[in-house]
Formats: sequence, structure tokens, C-alpha cells
Amino acid sequence: MAKPNPANSSVITPAPIQVKTKTYEETLPNGLKVIIREDHRAPVAMTQIWYKVGSTDETGDELGLSHALEHMMFKGTSKVPGEELSRISGKFGGSTNAFTSSNYTGYYQLYPAQYVPLALELEADRMQNLQLRQQDFEPEMRVIMEERRQRTDDNPKALAYEKFRWMAYPTSPLRQPTIGHMKNLEGLKLDSLKRWYQKWYTPNNATLIIVGDVDPKKTMYDVRRYFGDMPRRPTPVRSDVSEFQHIGERQMDVTVPVQIPALYLAWNVDSLQTADNPDKAYALALLQSVLDGGLSARFESRLIREQRILASVSCNYDLFSRGSSLFTITAIPEQGVTLEQARTAILAEVEKLKTDPITPAELERVKTSYLAELVYSQDSIAGQAQLIGILESADLSYKIIDTLPQKLNQLSVPYMQQIAQQYLVRDNLSTMYLRTPDSKTVAKAQNPVQPIPQQAPSATASATTTDPVSSTNAGSNP
Repeated sequence: MAKPNPANSSVITPAPIQVKTKTYEETLPNGLKVIIREDHRAPVAMTQIWYKVGSTDETGDELGLSHALEHMMFKGTSKVPGEELSRISGKFGGSTNAFTSSNYTGYYQLYPAQYVPLALELEADRMQNLQLRQQDFEPEMRVIMEERRQRTDDNPKALAYEKFRWMAYPTSPLRQPTIGHMKNLEGLKLDSLKRWYQKWYTPNNATLIIVGDVDPKKTMYDVRRYFGDMPRRPTPVRSDVSEFQHIGERQMDVTVPVQIPALYLAWNVDSLQTADNPDKAYALALLQSVLDGGLSARFESRLIREQRILASVSCNYDLFSRGSSLFTITAIPEQGVTLEQARTAILAEVEKLKTDPITPAELERVKTSYLAELVYSQDSIAGQAQLIGILESADLSYKIIDTLPQKLNQLSVPYMQQIAQQYLVRDNLSTMYLRTPDSKTVAKAQNPVQPIPQQAPSATASATTTDPVSSTNAGSNP
């Protein structure tokens, strides 16, 4: 697809916000990629190690393997047995934890900067010397099952949203819950975790990220000292996580024991990794901000404050997803407004993205706001490391961040409208109506397309909603 014409009147002068950092990068002979970013504002440093493995790499009968292994990584090695890792961390003023997602598993340690060598030694030790014992495995699986119950099974919205992802990703393993289903957890065996550990936990499948008050030259000496002699091993070919597009509109009607109904919409779209032209993904990111980028965004100003149709609404798009992504909208209607009416109003605003011009002032505000949010997200060393890890785990370079302002400023209004016309269509759309037990019959009896009358202002809060708690990003707390 042709690049937008720089002479187009909708192209805005580049925003002054820039993201520039001092970063060192090296790959060891065994394949371990090391990224070190200096941040000398405080005498602390964070180490994170990201393995390119998650729930998308699992088979249907062994869902939850990656997350279960994450828990077991805190159960000790021959050198640091049992709970010693957590004890050592606390003794030296540090903290440690982990996270699992669809496409990666990560472990982090935060210490005073002088103890970075200690963090590296502990991390290298459990990369190759983990002890997986039955006496640790059985009680830890009970902990994970309880986590599943609390986060999902006993949370009606989370359970419904888990079903929604299966509908929104009909062919991609991105639909699989990271924590697994209860029947998977009940059937997992320790031997499966041992096999998973041997398959994926190798330096050539990992990225080591260090951010903080460190000297790259001295830090690389310690990295080579603890990781350099590890052998590399072949890893399996990862699953294809791309989703078909234009596969037909899908709808789901769910009644759950909740007090407030909710509406979920999701379009199957490309991410930066899958788009044949990166500008398509950047345009989707800006379109998301046009709809839901603060108090001046269209959803907030039109559907919440002016028309009083929605009590709250949130629009999300994962630009940096590995594989396909979703352009999602979550909304709670105002009292007296049905889910069907809320959907009609939302889709009308989405259609306006394709026909109504975005003014130069609106586009400049959206671009500036998007970049500002990106900058603020990297204010902490944890935020910097997290963004680097997400990009690298999706086979995208962290250097993308430095070019993002230029990329966004190349986009014109006609091009963004073209992308909305390509992706935000019914053939890509999944809808879930989440109804309360007493609303299903009433909602069906009303006309879903009748116009919404203007209502008097109400006192309903307009706080932004988020997706319900799910196991998409589960963490351990050893």
C-alpha cells in the first residue's frame, strides 16, 4: 500500500516528544540476547529475563504448562534449594517475581545496583539447574488451581470473557487461557514440566534485560561470567498465532450472575508484526486513541457526556502483539439503555471513522497524547524493561520506540480512514452481550436499532472500564 503523500494537508508537523535512551546490546555466542539500558536516577537496577514461550505454544490437553513451570522456578536448585531465592532476595534488599502470558514467560529481580551480579548468578543458576520435585509440584498445583478459581471460575465476568476470547480467536492459539482450564491443571504431570523446561529454557531462547544504575561494560563482564558457558539447545518451532480475517461476524449472548450488564466488541486485526505494511498497525493505534484517548476522545465526549448512552467505555489495541491482535471495545450502558442500543451507538461512531474527517487539531492531539503516554510508561526502570521485553519477545526490536514519533507523524487522515474501512468491518467483528439474570428477557423485547432519545444528565460515573480480570497475564508471588 502506498505511503501517504507528505504534501497532504492532514499531515501534522512532527511532535516535539521524543523517546531517546542510552542502550547497549550484545548477543553471546550461545544465543543469549542481552540489552542493558543505563538509568542513573536512583541507585537501583532491575534484571528481567524473558523466555519466548507461553500458552500459545501449548497443546489443548496440556494448557497451563508455562504458567505452572513459572511457579516451580521458585522452588530451588541444587545450589539454592527450596525457598532460598526469596530469602536471599529479601536479605539484600531486593524483590523478585514473575509473569506468564500468551507468548512469553518472564522473571524479574530488583536490587540495589551493587547486587546486580547476585541477581545474574541466581537467574543463571535456575536457567540450567532447576530441581523439579514431586513434593513441591503437588502443593504448588493446588495453589494454581485456587488461583484459577479466584481469578476466573468464581468471577462471572472473567469466565465470560474467557469464552469471548475463544470466539474472537476462532483459529489462533491466542484464545487459550494462560493459566489453563481446571481439567488441564488436574491432569498436568511433573514429567511434562520437566520436558517443557528442557525444551524452552535455554539461552538461545531468552532475552536478558538490565535497566538501572549500571555500567554496561562491567555488567557485561558479569553476564559472560554467569551465562557465557551455558550450552545452547535447539528449540521447537513456535506455533503460528496469526488469525484469519473476514471469517464472518460472530455473536454470543451470555447471562451471568452480575449486577451490571456489559458489552464486548472485538475486531480481528493485524499487529505491527503481522501487517504487510507497518503503517497499517500504526494507523490502528491512532484510531484507537481517536475513539478513547482521554476526556476529549469521541467515545467520552459523544457517547458518555453528550448523548448519555454509555456509563463507561474502553477501547484497546495491542500494537506490539506477537501474531494477530484484537481491536476491542468494552462498554457499560447507562441505566435504561439496552446492550443492543449501546452497540448501535458504538458502531455508528466506528463508521464515522471511515467517512468523517479527523480534524488536524484532533489528529495532532491524538498523536501527542499517544506519544506522551508512551514516554510516561517508561518513567520507571520496570516500565522500560517491560516494554523492551514485550517488543523483543514479539520478534520486534526495542529500537522501534525511537522511530515511533516519525512513523506516527507520517500518517494522514485519508490513510487512517482507509485502514478503518479495511479492518473495522462486520466480517471481522465478534460481539458478546453480557446480561444480568433479570435483563435478558427485557432486552430481547426491545427494538435493538431504535434511535436513542436524548436523556437528562445523570450522576452515573464515567470511569473508564477495563477488561475483566483474566488469566492472560498471571504472576507468581513466591
